[in-house]
Amino acid sequence: MADNLLDLNTSYVSEIFGPLKSLDRLYISRNMQVGTDLPVYYPFFGYCRKLTILEMDLARKPVWNKCGLSKLKQLRTLSFNFCFLDKMTNRTFAFMPPSIENVYFAGCKVRELAELNFLKPFHSLKILRLFHVCIDIESALKIVYPFIKMEELNFTEVNPGYCDGLIRAPYAVIITPEMTKYLRKVCLRKLILIRNGIVDFKPNSLLSYNHPECFVTIIFSGDRFSMTNGFKTLELTKFILQLSSLITFNYSGILSISTDEMNSGLTDDTENAENLNHLVANDRKSGVQITFPFPQSLQVLVLSKFAGVQGTTPHTIYLSNISYLRVLDLSYFKMKYFPNIVFNGTNYLEYVDLSGIDSTLYSGRKNIPLFKESKTLILKHSRLDLTLSRSKKIFSLVPTVKRLDISYNHLWFLPIDAFNSNKHLRNLDMGFNLFSEVPIALHTLPNLEVLILKHNNLQTINKTFQQFFDVRNERIGASFQLKLSGNVFRCSCENSDFVLWISKTRIKLDKPARNYTCQLENGTYTNTKTAAENFHELYGHCANEMWLRVGICLLVIFITFTTPIAVIVNFRWRIAYWVYRVFKRVVENDLRSKFKYDIYLSYSDDCFDWVKEMLIPKIENTWNMKMCIEDRDILAGIIRSDAISQSIHESKNIVFVISKSFTEKTWGKFEIQRAKYEKYTGHLQRIIVITRNVQVENFPIELDCILDDVFLVNWSDQEIENGWDKLRMALFSDYS
Repeated sequence: MADNLLDLNTSYVSEIFGPLKSLDRLYISRNMQVGTDLPVYYPFFGYCRKLTILEMDLARKPVWNKCGLSKLKQLRTLSFNFCFLDKMTNRTFAFMPPSIENVYFAGCKVRELAELNFLKPFHSLKILRLFHVCIDIESALKIVYPFIKMEELNFTEVNPGYCDGLIRAPYAVIITPEMTKYLRKVCLRKLILIRNGIVDFKPNSLLSYNHPECFVTIIFSGDRFSMTNGFKTLELTKFILQLSSLITFNYSGILSISTDEMNSGLTDDTENAENLNHLVANDRKSGVQITFPFPQSLQVLVLSKFAGVQGTTPHTIYLSNISYLRVLDLSYFKMKYFPNIVFNGTNYLEYVDLSGIDSTLYSGRKNIPLFKESKTLILKHSRLDLTLSRSKKIFSLVPTVKRLDISYNHLWFLPIDAFNSNKHLRNLDMGFNLFSEVPIALHTLPNLEVLILKHNNLQTINKTFQQFFDVRNERIGASFQLKLSGNVFRCSCENSDFVLWISKTRIKLDKPARNYTCQLENGTYTNTKTAAENFHELYGHCANEMWLRVGICLLVIFITFTTPIAVIVNFRWRIAYWVYRVFKRVVENDLRSKFKYDIYLSYSDDCFDWVKEMLIPKIENTWNMKMCIEDRDILAGIIRSDAISQSIHESKNIVFVISKSFTEKTWGKFEIQRAKYEKYTGHLQRIIVITRNVQVENFPIELDCILDDVFLVNWSDQEIENGWDKLRMALFSDYS
């Protein structure tokens, strides 16, 4: 009955729940879309004596005395989803049963501050959760009074800023000892503070408690306060040593990594990452060494989404008392140097997450203690494409890994020996990359059980891998999992075997219906299930085509062998002389093949701002390619046509930015004609055309005759990352 428009005053008759005497869970929340200043009378719940969970809305002026809640002796969880209160007073819940142990508030708007004893009627309260509650944190912390022992306190997005103003963002909060005076007295097992706008805290406040030995889980996430400056370091050290029962500690910031930064890397100079590593290491031989003491009981440590200040990352970090540590998450910790992490004691780490950290910072090392016994390694957004292109065998650092996640890394190939050291690997996630085929490197994984290839560029799976996956499936008792959603396959004659295989294989697929998107030869889209059901209709002509192709191949082979022999016999001297001249010309061209520029850029005036602010910085600063720009690099005093011709001749590629006014550009037609000439003479390697908001009638007609030789990038401001990916692939395909 949740997510409707049922009015509490009018939609429920008094006996509506009478027949439901065995009901143990009731959900009638998210019905009150707006608050009302009138009293709201709740329906009678007294018939449902076995009710254990009740979820409903909380009105601004609730009336409980006639709803029979006091009769629900087995009620354990009371949840309010959508709530409007004038004030959190000590009379708000006066008629609640004492059996309630868990109280949840979500999406609440409170007009005034909270009073002490607000939750006093819940004598058995163990878990209190506030999510997206628009009240200041000081008032929220008051409601833990007078409790002295609780299982969990969870404040997520507790801040009036989430409900005020055009930009819904938390107001800045500084925690003081006065705010935490009641929280300090509670013996609390789980403390969770997430995105509450906390920017700082005073001494003896956030890290000061009367019963630190009670803590099992502490999570500080999504806020902006530091724990490692001034008095906080001493308080943190003292606090940690008192946490004798702590199992999970999560301290995560709010660092936001843009998609563009993910693509281009997390270091400023990734091309010289190895040199940077070497120089920093030499510079710190006598450098900083830090020892972090942790509670012996700690099993999960999360330190993520922070930006390391240049020069503050220590050369060596010693982790002591970590014999029980199983999970270490350093994801999206922005750094320019990856420190040596040494364990003082036995290392039993099983799960390591280094997502968002540039893998070039540590790929050159022979041994990393952090990976010694790791069973799970997460490397999302780690620039593995650059690391593997440098022939770095990064996966050899984790020989014991069983689950590996290398998604979101723009990978389009893997070295054949990439997984030679990972014989124990069972679960491999390569989703959201650029693979056009299943990498051959997977053949070296004898224990593979789960393979994720979601959202790549796969068009088919060849027979070799079809057999490989089927054999693996049989060996592990028909439990092999293959996940392929997000790919657009080719349902052509060449791939007809794949269509049949995907419809019959016993492998566990992520789409049980086996209806993966695929494209037919005529360009229309269907799915593999439909293609298999209409197999004879779609592929009946393929056999005829096969014999036709065989005949054509035999004819071509005959002509191929006989024609050259006849020509060679009749024109052997002329051929010899022609070969001599061609060979001489090729040698001379190779000697002159050193280009001055990587790219010659041509654009019109209406694209000047976009080229200056986005395209040039991306290519020159991020991709480190040298560009020839007409307005910048062609000097005055030289004949314009000669200067343009010479610049194009000295460029490896040419990029045209076609916009509405390109046809009006004075030298545009000349540049296109010159590009055609350089392309056909073999000097120019690639012609790339970027179209920006241009109609067909405004497209230069001079490009029509060379469209087959043009790499077209249709630029859309709504899909900027797709445009950068296409342009990058066009330019770097020659550099791989």
